[in-house]
Amino acid sequence: MTCTVRTYKDNGPYFDATVMSYRAARFSELLSHCRIAMDDGEDTIAVFHEDRCVGMWDRELEGHVDSAGDTIVDHDAYELKRPGGRSAQAFAMAVAKLQRAA
Repeated sequence: MTCTVRTYKDNGPYFDATVMSYRAARFSELLSHCRIAMDDGEDTIAVFHEDRCVGMWDRELEGHVDSAGDTIVDHDAYELKRPGGRSAQAFAMAVAKLQRAA
């Protein structure tokens, strides 16, 4: 099983997005790359087998602004998306973003 883990992170309006690609020959390497990417707060983490995306995680942030004007993050988690999931068009757009930026 050889696959590729691709990550995407939007760095805001002043800096380019960061796109990284990691090869994984074993399942333990795949898990390691995904965990490190989640710890680093990447926006999108996708797993490709050959040229086909078999699944991805999108970072979901929810929060609010307090009375002092500071942003407070209430919820920071990843949502798993698959090719045959609820929104095939959104999945295809996210895959195209990763392939275009690579």
